[in-house]
Amino acid sequence: MDKHQRHLGDGVYVSFDGFHINLAVNHHENHVIALEPAVLIALEDYIAQIRELVKSKLNEDIESKD
Repeated sequence: MDKHQRHLGDGVYVSFDGFHINLAVNHHENHVIALEPAVLIALEDYIAQIRELVKSKLNEDIESKD
């Protein structure tokens, strides 16, 4: 499992490829992801973590140019 991939619950998985946050389900016939409140909160927590990762990376890039 990729270090930025996480199971949110209800067969919903999220990953970060460096640019996109990707939502996936564990069955190929599913086309809609309906997020219950607990899964939405888990997604929001994940996004906050990735936001900090991106900020940190941007700061590193800025500092390396100085």
